[in-house]
Amino acid sequence: MIIKNIIPITLLALSPFLGGCSASSESDMTSYYMLNNPASSGVAQVDHSKDKVKQRVLLSLEVADYLSSPYLVMQMDAHKIHYATFHMWAEPLTDSIFNLLLHDLNAMSETEVFVPALRGDQESQQAHMSVSIDYFHVTSQSKVILSGSYEHQGSYRDFSFEMTMQEDGYSHSVALMRALIQKLAKQISST
Repeated sequence: MIIKNIIPITLLALSPFLGGCSASSESDMTSYYMLNNPASSGVAQVDHSKDKVKQRVLLSLEVADYLSSPYLVMQMDAHKIHYATFHMWAEPLTDSIFNLLLHDLNAMSETEVFVPALRGDQESQQAHMSVSIDYFHVTSQSKVILSGSYEHQGSYRDFSFEMTMQEDGYSHSVALMRALIQKLAKQISST
């Protein structure tokens, strides 16, 4: 008889704790972000009908090792970065940057068509463009930065872009990161 009474009392006493295990707060939920979102990019669709008269350029991209993490990154001070545990990229950031840059360059360039460089293309006589990204993240000072360098048709050029966040949150920072990729494509296509 005592055992029959202990089980319901024990379950009643543990019920607040058991309920807490199944319900998770919103702050513990992982959010996934897409840098490459054509629906909100604001960039015109690429017209491939004139591609045959444009010069073909092989595009390659290299990003800093710390950007290969699936987590969004925040620079806390001059020498410290923080990986946002519950804020992740929906696809590898390198792939997103490459696809956006390829799309934006093709949308903006009137004289060149950019195509992905393949491993065997280093020996090709075709024009090459290589882009190297050193920094691409948000800072604790509410800035989003993109910097690195590119080499195109024998000329080497550094780039550095920065935008100040007007709203809080990673969603806003990702939208600004998208805008910085467009700025880079615009700079490249105007040189």
